[in-house]
Amino acid sequence: MTDRLTLAHAFEGAGIGREAAERIAVAVFDAIRDNVATKSDLAILKADLERSLHRLTLQGIGTLATGLGALFAALHYWPPH
Repeated sequence: MTDRLTLAHAFEGAGIGREAAERIAVAVFDAIRDNVATKSDLAILKADLERSLHRLTLQGIGTLATGLGALFAALHYWPPH
């Protein structure tokens, strides 16, 4: 609620009447309330991305090791010319 009042006071200070300033502040906050990320939202997203990147890195290393092992085995048993 404090942020709405601060915004309303800013509108009022810019020459908009008190009642209109309050209505505008309420409309602005209602419009953006569910459409902005908080610092907490960003921290959760960052943690999720770090976990996903770690998992993908480990999977990539495992796949690379398996592929190299298969290649080594294939080359090891390849008949000489």
